[in-house]
Amino acid sequence: MRGVAAVTLALTLACAVVPAAAQQQKVKPTTDTAHEADRSSVGTGSVTGTIKQTMDNGLVVVGRETGKADREWAFTLDASTRVDRAGQVQAVSDLRQGDPVTVSYTNRDGKVVAQNVTLNNP
Repeated sequence: MRGVAAVTLALTLACAVVPAAAQQQKVKPTTDTAHEADRSSVGTGSVTGTIKQTMDNGLVVVGRETGKADREWAFTLDASTRVDRAGQVQAVSDLRQGDPVTVSYTNRDGKVVAQNVTLNNP
């Protein structure tokens, strides 16, 4: 009789645990790094730093936002991106590696788009 009671108790507990385990939320694996998550949460901002690399439709700057640490920023350049030095409009092709810049940007469609690139005096 004790054996039947023990088996019944074991089955009752097993039936209670299995549904509870099945209800636990599964954590979906993600490829987002903290850097990417930080970038996607950005609305608008400004970064001051140095140009690391230029491309026809982009710009990589090593710099920082006010109060934050230096990091690499990849900006997309589009037709509305303005480049200026001392108030004078410059061409995107005037940007060179090593130039000190301040970039004002917006986050649009998951991309960090440069709105204004100001060449600073070295």
